[in-house]
Amino acid sequence: MTSERAPPSVRVPDGWDRTASTTETVFDIRVVTVEAHTVVFEDARLADRVRDRTGADGTWRFFFASRLRFRPKTGGSKALTELVTDRADDGFVDRLRDRGFRDVERIESRRFAVGRTEANLTRYRAAVDAVGDGATSEGPDGRESTTVTAEAYLAVWPADGEFLAAGGAYPVGVDGALSEALAPSLEPERHREELFEMIRSVE
Repeated sequence: MTSERAPPSVRVPDGWDRTASTTETVFDIRVVTVEAHTVVFEDARLADRVRDRTGADGTWRFFFASRLRFRPKTGGSKALTELVTDRADDGFVDRLRDRGFRDVERIESRRFAVGRTEANLTRYRAAVDAVGDGATSEGPDGRESTTVTAEAYLAVWPADGEFLAAGGAYPVGVDGALSEALAPSLEPERHREELFEMIRSVE
């Protein structure tokens, strides 16, 4: 039986590290409190590879999954699903910004098959600045910088009287002094498919 305070379980690829597990009250809906049990993973292998090539530190790929519980429990409805999805979208944008992403933009939303149900899946675009130790930099501090374009997805769906939310981000393009060094680490199609598989594994 799942613990009352347990985050969702997730199958992650090799090289990913679990970096956080939290429980917090995310919002109140009139007399109902919504509590999120969240787990966060980061692609440590990719971070190490980028650091070795450029000297730049950062989270290049991350994934999170949250179990949203209602206190007291409440019946599901279309209006409740829309409200939870909207609040989860806002929280995801805040999560991206907290991780250094800027110019976060919602691109589209669609339905996404998860197990025996469907999630609302929202795609985002964002940018993040990377700074590395480049000996050839013309900058006064001897550091090279580049802008990394990222794609992010968030899925939200009802599950047994609760809601699950899961998503993450990965790099899709680079523009700047570190472009040549970072380009070999960009595999957007594979990274997107792995992100979708992780979302599908959440339970």
